[in-house]
Formats: sequence, C-alpha cells, structure tokens
Amino acid sequence: MAQAIHAERRNGAARAALKARASDVLDDFAELRKDVNRLADAAGKAARAEAKHASKRLNSISGTVRERATATVTDIRDRAAESAEYAADKVRTHPGAAVGISLGAGLLIGLLLSRR
Repeated sequence: MAQAIHAERRNGAARAALKARASDVLDDFAELRKDVNRLADAAGKAARAEAKHASKRLNSISGTVRERATATVTDIRDRAAESAEYAADKVRTHPGAAVGISLGAGLLIGLLLSRR
C-alpha cells in the first residue's frame, strides 16, 4: 500500500514536470512564430529597399538600356514583393511547418559551420 502511494506521488510529480516543460515549449514556439513573422517582414522591407536603390542607380543610365533595365528592375521588384508576401502568408497560416523548416535549416547551417 505504501509503495502504491509513493508511486502515485512520483507520477504526479512527473506529470507536473511534464506539463511545465510542455508549457515552456509552447511558449518557445509562440516566440519563434513571432520571430519568423518579424523575419518575413524584414525580408520584405529589405527587398523593397534593394529595389528602390537599384531604381535610383538606373537614373544614371540612358536610352534603351535604361528602359530595359527599368523593366527588369520593376519585374524583380514585383516578384520580390510577391515572394515576400507569399512567404509571410504561408508562415502565418502554417506556423508549425515554418518552425520545423527553420529548425531544420538552422540545424543544417549549424552543422555546416561547425565543420570548419
């Protein structure tokens, strides 16, 4: 009888520790989701800034080359904006997958960098 009470106390303590760890993991996932959203927003801003900088450089070019370059920059800007919007949308709709992908990518980069 005493052993059963002791085992029940251990199980209760183990359950409480598991709940605390699960809560910590969920909090970490929430923070990671926020970080991924901030990263997606920052990537979009960086892409827009790069496109703006490239269009300023086009002002120094003249003629047909300028028109072609302007069309190319406009196309790249539109594609970058669409890609950033698509990525941000996917991160917001599938945060678990985004977390998994970012963890996998981080692990892969970490492994590659640690070999140097």
